[in-house]
Amino acid sequence: MPYTRIQSEDAVFINEGTVGIGAVREVHTDHIIVYIERFGDQRISADEISAVHDGKVVLAFDKLPDDVREAVLHAHDAEDNADGNWPPDD
Repeated sequence: MPYTRIQSEDAVFINEGTVGIGAVREVHTDHIIVYIERFGDQRISADEISAVHDGKVVLAFDKLPDDVREAVLHAHDAEDNADGNWPPDD
């Protein structure tokens, strides 16, 4: 994977055509650091990236660790529940 095509602040996705789940924070010679919404920074290696183009990084979902997969699936949960009563009162 040519990291030279990846830049800080590129948007990160789990599939083409979906809503972004984060952004690239840092680019290193052998990995990138990605901020995943509601999860935090995560080290991503070349085999965990399926595509890079147009300021976008698409992750290879099936190659991500289980905790990262779970995090990206729930990156927008708070927004999905934003009905004026979020967070719920106990």
